Amino acid sequence: MKKILRYSLMLTALTLALASCVKDDTDLSDVIAQYQVEPVSIEPDYNDLNEAPDVPVTDENDSAYNDYVENTSWNKVIEINYSGNTATVTGSVPGVTVRTDGAHVTVMNMSGPVKFVVSGKTTDGSLKFYGDKRFQILLNGAEITNPHGAAINNQGSKSLYVVLADGTANCLQDGPEYTLVDEEDQKATLFSEGQIIFSGKGKLDVIAVGRGAIRSDDYIRVRPSVKINVTSSALDGLRANDGIILDGGVINVETTGAGAKGVRSGGQMLVAGGRLVAISHGDTRIVTTDGITDTATCAALYCDTLLTVKAGTLKLKTTGDGGKGLNAKQDVRFLGGSLHAVASGTKEVKKPKGVKVDGNFTISGGYFYSYSRRSDPIDVTGNTSVAPGYATYSLTPVVLTIAY
Repeated sequence: MKKILRYSLMLTALTLALASCVKDDTDLSDVIAQYQVEPVSIEPDYNDLNEAPDVPVTDENDSAYNDYVENTSWNKVIEINYSGNTATVTGSVPGVTVRTDGAHVTVMNMSGPVKFVVSGKTTDGSLKFYGDKRFQILLNGAEITNPHGAAINNQGSKSLYVVLADGTANCLQDGPEYTLVDEEDQKATLFSEGQIIFSGKGKLDVIAVGRGAIRSDDYIRVRPSVKINVTSSALDGLRANDGIILDGGVINVETTGAGAKGVRSGGQMLVAGGRLVAISHGDTRIVTTDGITDTATCAALYCDTLLTVKAGTLKLKTTGDGGKGLNAKQDVRFLGGSLHAVASGTKEVKKPKGVKVDGNFTISGGYFYSYSRRSDPIDVTGNTSVAPGYATYSLTPVVLTIAY
């Protein structure tokens, strides 16, 4: 987009004119004022969202069939209840071993689909799973804090269904320093080697002070009615190596770490519904190793590959130095829904940008708004394609608005 219009040159010219004409009585305040606009307000939004009924896929040949917890029989059930420094396990399933050490629970699951109903509160506990079998965690009013690592850690590579029991409030929190285990990852407060699929009509708060908040080394799917609130003062808020699918739900993510991303998708990301508010406050992270300096800027939403937006609402804000509202390393296809991206940080090290696309940018529907206080509102390295039929196409030095 910067190849189309560069209004910033106009602002530079106006600034130089003012600097060289101190005694000139010409009043340019009205001309400059039109570019000194304030961005739309973006703050966490915890309000309910009216969503269409979440209808499970019933075709076994559909690639999404196994992502629906309803398509599996869960007649094997184990209950885990936390109370202070202890955890009580109720029920037994052949092929499943559960060990407790105070309120730290370790499960070896070799029995196939098992539902673990988790409730109660602990400030020094955890829940870890081994075994390459699909399983469900039904969070039924659970509050788990692990001062020394992940609150929930799935070391298996199969699906983890996180179901939020209707009407319940649940909370997971890590600690500032992780106790490392050889050849095991624990990259976040809620970590899984396999995919994570969120569903249910409850609420989940995830707090990260040591590492990331929610992370999968596979993909993450969020279904309608889910409510997830994430705060991270260390690393990324919501991250998946192999992609993110947002079918719906209400998600709020706020990060403050240097170079941290609110949401990061390593694979393709699809937004098909729901509301995501992602806010990044961190500054640029600067690391020098063996004389080589590497910089990483924050982003509210960072996509390593293709981003497709079909429906839903994205509200993205970054306030730190050089931050990006949306930072896409490949193509962006905006087909519908709405996106608001705001970058209001400084540019001491890097330039802040509302939207930065290293590939091609295509828009053919919906509402698109991008604001950059100190640089172009959108920066596209590849080709830009704006389909005809739009109702609004407005570009100023700091704001781009396209509405269909």
